[in-house]
Amino acid sequence: MNEKISIILPIFNVGPHLKGGIDSLINQTIGNENLEIIMVNDCSTDGSDKIIDEYAQNYDCCVAIHHEKNSGAAYTPRNTGIEACTGDYIMFLDPDDRYTPDACETLYNAVKKYDAQMAFGRFRRIFEYGGKVQKSFSPYMDDLQSAYPDETFETENFVNVPDFIWDNFLEKFLYGKTLEVTYPRDRPLDEIHVDNIEEEPDMLKMHPSVWSKIYRRDLIMDNNIRFQPFVSGDDMAFTLETLLHAKGIVFLNNFMCYDYYIRDLPDDKSITNRVNVRLLDELMESYIYCRKCTEGFSTEVKNVSVNPHLLHWTYTWKNSPFTKEENKLLLSKVNKLKKIHHTDLKTRMLISSITTALESKIQIQKE
Repeated sequence: MNEKISIILPIFNVGPHLKGGIDSLINQTIGNENLEIIMVNDCSTDGSDKIIDEYAQNYDCCVAIHHEKNSGAAYTPRNTGIEACTGDYIMFLDPDDRYTPDACETLYNAVKKYDAQMAFGRFRRIFEYGGKVQKSFSPYMDDLQSAYPDETFETENFVNVPDFIWDNFLEKFLYGKTLEVTYPRDRPLDEIHVDNIEEEPDMLKMHPSVWSKIYRRDLIMDNNIRFQPFVSGDDMAFTLETLLHAKGIVFLNNFMCYDYYIRDLPDDKSITNRVNVRLLDELMESYIYCRKCTEGFSTEVKNVSVNPHLLHWTYTWKNSPFTKEENKLLLSKVNKLKKIHHTDLKTRMLISSITTALESKIQIQKE
Protein backbone atom coordinates (compact mmCIF):
# COMPACT_ATOMS: atom_id res chain seq x y z
CA MET A 1 0.00 0.00 0.00
CA ASN A 2 1.55 3.29 -1.11
CA GLU A 3 -1.18 5.52 0.35
CA LYS A 4 -1.77 6.67 3.90
CA ILE A 5 -4.93 7.13 5.96
CA SER A 6 -5.00 9.97 8.49
CA ILE A 7 -7.23 9.33 11.50
CA ILE A 8 -8.11 12.35 13.65
CA LEU A 9 -9.00 12.10 17.35
CA PRO A 10 -10.38 15.09 19.32
CA ILE A 11 -9.31 14.53 22.91
CA PHE A 12 -10.57 16.09 26.11
CA ASN A 13 -10.60 14.28 29.47
CA VAL A 14 -11.23 10.77 28.15
CA GLY A 15 -8.42 9.19 30.15
CA PRO A 16 -10.18 5.98 31.30
CA HIS A 17 -11.18 5.08 27.71
CA LEU A 18 -8.43 6.70 25.65
CA LYS A 19 -5.96 3.81 25.41
CA GLY A 20 -8.65 1.44 24.18
CA GLY A 21 -9.58 3.85 21.39
CA ILE A 22 -6.01 4.38 20.23
CA ASP A 23 -5.19 0.67 20.51
CA SER A 24 -8.11 -0.10 18.18
CA LEU A 25 -6.19 1.92 15.57
CA ILE A 26 -2.71 0.62 16.34
CA ASN A 27 -3.99 -2.93 15.82
CA GLN A 28 -5.89 -2.39 12.56
CA THR A 29 -5.52 -5.21 10.02
CA ILE A 30 -4.38 -2.72 7.39
CA GLY A 31 -1.20 -2.18 9.42
CA ASN A 32 -0.45 0.93 11.46
CA GLU A 33 2.46 1.73 9.15
CA ASN A 34 -0.25 2.81 6.69
CA LEU A 35 -1.89 5.09 9.24
CA GLU A 36 -1.26 8.59 10.53
CA ILE A 37 -2.98 8.86 13.92
CA ILE A 38 -3.40 12.52 14.81
CA MET A 39 -4.34 13.00 18.46
CA VAL A 40 -5.41 16.57 19.25
CA ASN A 41 -5.52 17.36 22.97
CA ASP A 42 -7.94 20.17 23.82
CA CYS A 43 -6.32 21.05 27.18
CA SER A 44 -7.23 17.89 29.10
CA THR A 45 -6.78 17.97 32.85
CA ASP A 46 -7.04 14.22 33.56
CA GLY A 47 -3.73 12.97 32.19
CA SER A 48 -4.93 12.37 28.62
CA ASP A 49 -2.13 14.67 27.44
CA LYS A 50 0.53 12.37 28.92
CA ILE A 51 -1.11 9.29 27.41
CA ILE A 52 -0.99 10.63 23.86
CA ASP A 53 2.61 11.82 24.34
CA GLU A 54 3.54 8.25 25.27
CA TYR A 55 1.90 6.90 22.12
CA ALA A 56 3.65 9.52 19.99
CA GLN A 57 6.97 8.51 21.52
CA ASN A 58 6.41 4.76 21.08
CA TYR A 59 4.73 4.62 17.66
CA ASP A 60 5.90 6.30 14.46
CA CYS A 61 2.30 6.51 13.23
CA CYS A 62 1.14 8.61 16.19
CA VAL A 63 1.25 12.41 16.29
CA ALA A 64 0.34 14.37 19.43
CA ILE A 65 -0.89 17.97 19.13
CA HIS A 66 -1.70 20.11 22.17
CA HIS A 67 -3.98 23.14 22.12
CA GLU A 68 -2.95 26.07 24.27
CA LYS A 69 -6.58 26.98 25.01
CA ASN A 70 -9.62 24.74 25.48
CA SER A 71 -12.26 25.18 22.77
CA GLY A 72 -15.09 23.48 24.66
CA ALA A 73 -16.21 21.26 21.78
CA ALA A 74 -14.95 18.67 19.31
CA TYR A 75 -15.11 20.84 16.18
CA THR A 76 -11.91 22.81 16.87
CA PRO A 77 -9.58 19.84 17.49
CA ARG A 78 -11.11 18.05 14.51
CA ASN A 79 -10.34 21.05 12.30
CA THR A 80 -6.84 21.24 13.77
CA GLY A 81 -6.37 17.63 12.74
CA ILE A 82 -7.59 18.29 9.21
CA GLU A 83 -5.09 21.10 8.79
CA ALA A 84 -2.25 18.98 10.18
CA CYS A 85 -2.93 15.68 8.40
CA THR A 86 -0.94 14.52 5.38
CA GLY A 87 -2.82 11.34 4.42
CA ASP A 88 -4.44 10.53 1.09
CA TYR A 89 -7.59 9.59 3.02
CA ILE A 90 -9.10 10.98 6.21
CA MET A 91 -11.07 9.28 8.97
CA PHE A 92 -12.22 10.28 12.45
CA LEU A 93 -12.45 8.48 15.79
CA ASP A 94 -14.03 9.67 19.01
CA PRO A 95 -11.39 8.39 21.43
CA ASP A 96 -13.81 6.79 23.89
CA ASP A 97 -15.15 4.52 21.12
CA ARG A 98 -13.50 1.78 19.02
CA TYR A 99 -12.96 0.86 15.40
CA THR A 100 -13.64 -2.78 14.59
CA PRO A 101 -10.35 -4.56 13.70
CA ASP A 102 -10.71 -4.40 9.91
CA ALA A 103 -12.56 -1.07 9.66
CA CYS A 104 -9.79 0.87 7.90
CA GLU A 105 -8.92 -1.96 5.49
CA THR A 106 -12.51 -2.68 4.49
CA LEU A 107 -13.51 0.96 4.00
CA TYR A 108 -10.28 1.71 2.12
CA ASN A 109 -10.84 -1.25 -0.20
CA ALA A 110 -14.42 -0.15 -0.85
CA VAL A 111 -13.50 3.41 -1.75
CA LYS A 112 -10.68 2.17 -4.01
CA LYS A 113 -12.85 -0.49 -5.67
CA TYR A 114 -15.27 2.12 -6.99
CA ASP A 115 -12.83 5.04 -7.25
CA ALA A 116 -15.23 6.89 -4.95
CA GLN A 117 -14.62 9.93 -2.77
CA MET A 118 -16.16 8.41 0.34
CA ALA A 119 -17.30 5.10 1.80
CA PHE A 120 -19.03 4.18 5.04
CA GLY A 121 -20.48 1.29 6.99
CA ARG A 122 -22.81 0.49 9.86
CA PHE A 123 -22.02 0.84 13.55
CA ARG A 124 -22.97 -0.88 16.77
CA ARG A 125 -24.48 1.24 19.53
CA ILE A 126 -23.28 -0.53 22.67
CA PHE A 127 -25.01 0.24 25.95
CA GLU A 128 -22.09 -0.51 28.22
CA TYR A 129 -24.09 -0.82 31.42
CA GLY A 130 -27.47 -1.62 29.91
CA GLY A 131 -26.20 -4.80 28.31
CA LYS A 132 -27.69 -4.40 24.84
CA VAL A 133 -26.40 -3.74 21.32
CA GLN A 134 -28.33 -1.82 18.67
CA LYS A 135 -27.59 -1.75 14.97
CA SER A 136 -27.47 1.67 13.37
CA PHE A 137 -30.40 2.63 11.17
CA SER A 138 -30.29 1.78 7.49
CA PRO A 139 -33.06 2.37 4.93
CA TYR A 140 -31.98 -0.84 3.18
CA MET A 141 -32.74 -4.43 4.13
CA ASP A 142 -29.68 -6.11 5.59
CA ASP A 143 -28.40 -9.61 6.25
CA LEU A 144 -26.53 -8.85 9.46
CA GLN A 145 -27.75 -12.07 11.05
CA SER A 146 -25.68 -14.02 8.53
CA ALA A 147 -22.74 -11.61 8.62
CA TYR A 148 -22.62 -11.67 12.44
CA PRO A 149 -24.17 -15.01 13.51
CA ASP A 150 -22.98 -14.69 17.11
CA GLU A 151 -24.33 -11.16 17.58
CA THR A 152 -27.80 -10.17 18.74
CA PHE A 153 -28.75 -6.76 17.39
CA GLU A 154 -31.69 -4.72 18.56
CA THR A 155 -33.21 -2.14 16.24
CA GLU A 156 -32.20 1.47 16.88
CA ASN A 157 -35.14 2.98 18.72
CA PHE A 158 -34.64 6.41 20.27
CA VAL A 159 -38.23 6.97 21.43
CA ASN A 160 -38.27 3.90 23.70
CA VAL A 161 -41.38 2.08 22.43
CA PRO A 162 -41.87 -1.67 21.79
CA ASP A 163 -39.85 -2.88 18.80
CA PHE A 164 -42.97 -4.06 16.93
CA ILE A 165 -44.50 -0.58 17.06
CA TRP A 166 -41.19 1.00 16.07
CA ASP A 167 -40.48 -1.39 13.17
CA ASN A 168 -43.95 -1.30 11.66
CA PHE A 169 -45.21 2.19 12.39
CA LEU A 170 -43.02 4.82 14.03
CA GLU A 171 -39.84 4.26 12.02
CA LYS A 172 -41.76 4.72 8.76
CA PHE A 173 -43.43 7.85 10.09
CA LEU A 174 -40.28 9.40 11.53
CA TYR A 175 -38.05 8.77 8.55
CA GLY A 176 -40.65 9.35 5.87
CA LYS A 177 -41.52 7.37 2.77
CA THR A 178 -38.93 5.24 1.06
CA LEU A 179 -37.24 7.17 -1.73
CA GLU A 180 -36.41 4.21 -3.94
CA VAL A 181 -34.37 5.58 -6.82
CA THR A 182 -31.48 3.32 -7.79
CA TYR A 183 -31.55 0.32 -5.44
CA PRO A 184 -34.50 -1.93 -4.49
CA ARG A 185 -35.85 -2.18 -0.95
CA ASP A 186 -37.44 -5.64 -1.12
CA ARG A 187 -34.31 -7.76 -0.53
CA PRO A 188 -31.09 -7.56 1.50
CA LEU A 189 -28.33 -5.47 -0.04
CA ASP A 190 -24.63 -5.72 0.73
CA GLU A 191 -23.11 -2.77 -1.16
CA ILE A 192 -24.74 0.41 -2.40
CA HIS A 193 -22.70 2.52 -4.82
CA VAL A 194 -23.88 5.77 -6.39
CA ASP A 195 -22.20 8.58 -8.29
CA ASN A 196 -23.97 11.28 -6.26
CA ILE A 197 -26.47 11.70 -3.45
CA GLU A 198 -29.40 12.47 -5.78
CA GLU A 199 -29.31 8.81 -6.87
CA GLU A 200 -30.13 7.67 -3.31
CA PRO A 201 -31.40 10.50 -1.07
CA ASP A 202 -32.34 7.87 1.53
CA MET A 203 -28.65 7.78 2.51
CA LEU A 204 -29.26 11.12 4.22
CA LYS A 205 -31.65 9.43 6.68
CA MET A 206 -28.78 7.58 8.31
CA HIS A 207 -26.96 8.76 11.42
CA PRO A 208 -24.58 11.63 10.48
CA SER A 209 -21.58 9.84 11.99
CA VAL A 210 -18.28 11.22 10.73
CA TRP A 211 -16.48 8.33 12.42
CA SER A 212 -18.08 5.56 10.33
CA LYS A 213 -16.68 6.97 7.09
CA ILE A 214 -13.51 7.27 5.05
CA TYR A 215 -13.07 10.41 2.95
CA ARG A 216 -10.69 10.94 0.07
CA ARG A 217 -8.55 13.92 0.88
CA ASP A 218 -9.55 15.97 -2.15
CA LEU A 219 -13.25 15.78 -1.18
CA ILE A 220 -12.55 17.70 2.01
CA MET A 221 -9.74 19.95 0.86
CA ASP A 222 -10.98 20.95 -2.61
CA ASN A 223 -14.43 21.85 -1.24
CA ASN A 224 -13.00 23.52 1.89
CA ILE A 225 -15.22 21.41 4.16
CA ARG A 226 -14.58 21.97 7.84
CA PHE A 227 -16.49 21.37 11.08
CA GLN A 228 -18.85 24.21 11.88
CA PRO A 229 -18.74 25.83 15.37
CA PHE A 230 -21.59 23.88 16.97
CA VAL A 231 -21.22 22.00 20.25
CA SER A 232 -23.79 19.58 18.88
CA GLY A 233 -24.58 19.25 15.19
CA ASP A 234 -21.07 19.87 13.84
CA ASP A 235 -20.89 16.24 12.71
CA MET A 236 -24.29 16.51 10.98
CA ALA A 237 -23.20 19.56 8.98
CA PHE A 238 -19.85 18.01 8.05
CA THR A 239 -21.43 14.72 6.96
CA LEU A 240 -24.08 16.47 4.89
CA GLU A 241 -21.55 18.63 3.06
CA THR A 242 -19.40 15.63 2.19
CA LEU A 243 -22.42 13.67 0.92
CA LEU A 244 -23.61 16.63 -1.17
CA HIS A 245 -20.20 17.17 -2.78
CA ALA A 246 -18.97 13.58 -3.10
CA LYS A 247 -18.37 12.14 -6.55
CA GLY A 248 -18.84 8.50 -5.77
CA ILE A 249 -20.36 7.19 -2.50
CA VAL A 250 -20.19 3.61 -1.22
CA PHE A 251 -22.29 2.24 1.64
CA LEU A 252 -21.50 -1.18 3.12
CA ASN A 253 -24.88 -2.22 4.50
CA ASN A 254 -23.68 -5.45 6.17
CA PHE A 255 -20.39 -4.26 7.62
CA MET A 256 -19.94 -3.00 11.19
CA CYS A 257 -16.98 -0.65 11.23
CA TYR A 258 -17.42 1.10 14.57
CA ASP A 259 -18.40 0.46 18.18
CA TYR A 260 -20.19 3.49 19.59
CA TYR A 261 -20.36 3.22 23.37
CA ILE A 262 -23.33 4.56 25.30
CA ARG A 263 -21.99 4.95 28.81
CA ASP A 264 -25.33 5.24 30.54
CA LEU A 265 -24.27 6.11 34.06
CA PRO A 266 -24.89 9.66 35.38
CA ASP A 267 -21.20 10.24 36.12
CA ASP A 268 -19.89 8.98 32.77
CA LYS A 269 -21.46 11.05 30.01
CA SER A 270 -20.03 13.23 27.27
CA ILE A 271 -20.93 16.88 26.78
CA THR A 272 -23.30 16.05 23.91
CA ASN A 273 -25.26 13.66 26.14
CA ARG A 274 -26.05 16.36 28.69
CA VAL A 275 -29.24 17.91 27.39
CA ASN A 276 -29.34 21.67 27.93
CA VAL A 277 -30.62 24.65 26.04
CA ARG A 278 -27.27 25.27 24.33
CA LEU A 279 -27.28 21.76 22.87
CA LEU A 280 -30.74 22.12 21.32
CA ASP A 281 -30.05 25.72 20.31
CA GLU A 282 -26.94 24.77 18.37
CA LEU A 283 -28.58 21.67 16.94
CA MET A 284 -31.22 23.94 15.42
CA GLU A 285 -28.49 26.25 14.11
CA SER A 286 -26.95 23.19 12.49
CA TYR A 287 -30.27 22.33 10.83
CA ILE A 288 -30.49 25.87 9.47
CA TYR A 289 -26.94 25.62 8.14
CA CYS A 290 -27.68 22.23 6.57
CA ARG A 291 -30.88 23.44 4.94
CA LYS A 292 -28.96 26.32 3.34
CA CYS A 293 -26.38 23.84 2.03
CA THR A 294 -29.09 21.96 0.11
CA GLU A 295 -30.18 24.93 -2.02
CA GLY A 296 -30.04 23.82 -5.64
CA PHE A 297 -30.70 20.17 -4.78
CA SER A 298 -33.96 18.26 -5.16
CA THR A 299 -36.89 18.62 -2.77
CA GLU A 300 -36.22 15.07 -1.58
CA VAL A 301 -32.66 15.95 -0.57
CA LYS A 302 -33.83 19.15 1.16
CA ASN A 303 -36.43 17.26 3.18
CA VAL A 304 -34.52 14.10 4.05
CA SER A 305 -31.42 16.02 5.17
CA VAL A 306 -33.38 17.86 7.89
CA ASN A 307 -36.80 16.40 8.69
CA PRO A 308 -35.82 13.17 10.52
CA HIS A 309 -33.49 15.22 12.72
CA LEU A 310 -36.30 17.65 13.55
CA LEU A 311 -38.32 14.78 14.95
CA HIS A 312 -35.40 13.69 17.10
CA TRP A 313 -34.95 17.31 18.26
CA THR A 314 -38.63 17.51 19.23
CA TYR A 315 -38.48 14.26 21.18
CA THR A 316 -35.41 15.50 23.08
CA TRP A 317 -37.06 18.86 23.81
CA LYS A 318 -40.26 17.24 25.12
CA ASN A 319 -38.28 15.14 27.58
CA SER A 320 -36.16 18.01 28.93
CA PRO A 321 -37.18 20.78 31.37
CA PHE A 322 -36.59 24.30 30.05
CA THR A 323 -37.49 27.70 31.44
CA LYS A 324 -39.81 30.13 29.67
CA GLU A 325 -36.87 32.22 28.45
CA GLU A 326 -35.07 29.14 27.16
CA ASN A 327 -38.18 28.04 25.28
CA LYS A 328 -38.47 31.52 23.77
CA LEU A 329 -34.90 31.22 22.51
CA LEU A 330 -35.60 27.80 20.99
CA LEU A 331 -38.80 29.09 19.38
CA SER A 332 -36.87 31.94 17.73
CA LYS A 333 -34.45 29.41 16.21
CA VAL A 334 -37.24 27.16 14.94
CA ASN A 335 -38.84 30.20 13.32
CA LYS A 336 -35.54 30.94 11.55
CA LEU A 337 -35.65 27.48 10.01
CA LYS A 338 -39.35 27.86 9.20
CA LYS A 339 -38.60 30.87 6.99
CA ILE A 340 -36.34 28.87 4.67
CA HIS A 341 -37.55 25.28 5.03
CA HIS A 342 -41.02 25.13 3.47
CA THR A 343 -40.59 22.68 0.62
CA ASP A 344 -43.91 20.82 0.85
CA LEU A 345 -47.07 20.49 2.93
CA LYS A 346 -45.70 17.73 5.18
CA THR A 347 -42.61 19.78 6.01
CA ARG A 348 -44.66 22.89 6.76
CA MET A 349 -46.95 20.85 9.00
CA LEU A 350 -43.96 19.34 10.79
CA ILE A 351 -42.35 22.69 11.61
CA SER A 352 -45.70 24.26 12.48
CA SER A 353 -46.35 21.47 14.98
CA ILE A 354 -43.00 22.20 16.64
CA THR A 355 -43.66 25.94 16.88
CA THR A 356 -47.18 25.28 18.21
CA ALA A 357 -45.79 22.98 20.90
CA LEU A 358 -43.21 25.58 21.95
CA GLU A 359 -45.78 28.40 21.95
CA SER A 360 -48.16 26.33 24.06
CA LYS A 361 -45.42 25.53 26.54
CA ILE A 362 -44.45 29.21 26.81
CA GLN A 363 -48.09 30.20 27.32
CA ILE A 364 -48.49 27.65 30.12
CA GLN A 365 -45.31 28.92 31.78
CA LYS A 366 -46.73 32.47 31.79
CA GLU A 367 -49.78 31.38 33.75
